[in-house]
Amino acid sequence: MDYEYYYDCARNRYYNACSEITSCENRLGELNTQRQQKINQINQLNTDIKNNQDALEGVCQTIRSEEGLHNKVTGVTNKTGEASSNYCGMVEASDVTSKNLDDVYSDETTNTKRTLDSIIESLKTKKGALETRIAELQSQLRAAEADLQDIDSQISSTQTSIQGWGTARSSASIDMEYYYRQMNEAV
Repeated sequence: MDYEYYYDCARNRYYNACSEITSCENRLGELNTQRQQKINQINQLNTDIKNNQDALEGVCQTIRSEEGLHNKVTGVTNKTGEASSNYCGMVEASDVTSKNLDDVYSDETTNTKRTLDSIIESLKTKKGALETRIAELQSQLRAAEADLQDIDSQISSTQTSIQGWGTARSSASIDMEYYYRQMNEAV
């Protein structure tokens, strides 16, 4: 029996297994780097989603207060009307020409209502944009989580390969030792 040939075959298996283990360990290092980057991305997406949800809640609260703001403007208009009536009554009792306070402040009231309506419309637009952005971020988060699961699966597979190649290396090492002893005994 040619023990040297079998020794060389075992040695080739051993070096091949060592090479594959090194390759798997390098791949494992790359996968762990990818995993950490994906975790960082997921954390950033969660932060972005939370920030956008907080902003959306603030916008929604402001929009919900729209009716109260309109009621306050209407209240000011009514009180201006009452004040105008009282003022006109006082002026009629004197020799001074009266001015209608409703006429004096009507442009201001109209501008205030228009500005308020414009702000509310702008907030409604922002609300829609925030809702769209949150949906996009959640979609990106789901994709990133799926990628992370895929990376974890690849890590597990690579670790299994390392174990398999470790077993192959150990077996080749035992064979090398056996054939080396056999070669030495044959001499």
